[in-house]
Amino acid sequence: MPDQTLPHRARGILLALLWLALLAPGPAAGQERAGAQPLAEVSWQRLRPGLEFGFWEAQSANRAGSTRLALLRVDPARYLFRVLAGDVGDEGLSAAQWRRLSGALAVFNAGQFTPQHAYLGLLIQDGRQITRPVTNLEAVLVAEPSEHGLPPARVIDLHYTTLPLPQLPYRQAAQSLMLLDRFGQIRVRRSDKVAHRTLVAEDDQGRILVMISEGKHTLWELARSLAEPGLGLREVMCMDGGAEAQLVVAVDGFTYQQTGGPKASPDLPLPWPAANLPAALAIFAR
Repeated sequence: MPDQTLPHRARGILLALLWLALLAPGPAAGQERAGAQPLAEVSWQRLRPGLEFGFWEAQSANRAGSTRLALLRVDPARYLFRVLAGDVGDEGLSAAQWRRLSGALAVFNAGQFTPQHAYLGLLIQDGRQITRPVTNLEAVLVAEPSEHGLPPARVIDLHYTTLPLPQLPYRQAAQSLMLLDRFGQIRVRRSDKVAHRTLVAEDDQGRILVMISEGKHTLWELARSLAEPGLGLREVMCMDGGAEAQLVVAVDGFTYQQTGGPKASPDLPLPWPAANLPAALAIFAR
């Protein structure tokens, strides 16, 4: 791989641009709308300091099955995010298998991938670029900065951020679809396609929320529901959906597991087989 080291001046400019992008003022998504259950009213269960679990009702967005979204709220100053991935082309493991193998507190699915099991978009694991960025996916979850003073994890909206992705000063990154931006704009088209969904959001306190739907939703309707006031969400990105939508949590005796069904399947409480994930994201204590 060619040398990607940036000259000192160019690196300084890059960091300045990144800070402007991360700290640019903007309202939390949907601050002008009304009618949803604020996340502040969710009955949060503290699993550990800085790590909370709860449920949120998305009644107006639900098409089939449960209306609940499971939420894992993470303080990235206390917990780190790490990309889990095998060799390019490997089928991978289910989220539960990735968690057992890694010993993580939680594992959830990353973004989309091809039928050949190649990840679609930028994927960086421990500072090593595994796959290249793509232009039509406008969100990236970054974590573990390689430069002092940067936030430990962020959801970056690439529509408002002109950055050379391969040179991002973060050791972990996963690119995927932007769903809802800081201005409350829904960034997907209307569609009747329904599926279980995994979402990642950053709130107005810099915490990262991992969300998974227990029922089936369209992306646009789910985004509209999340664009309500009181949720405090700054940016929301969508990872893969359908059978690949998976979240497994195991923290000090507390366990939760949700696995999506195939997109064309009826939404029945069946033990759907967990699909293999070529790439996943794990949460560990620092």
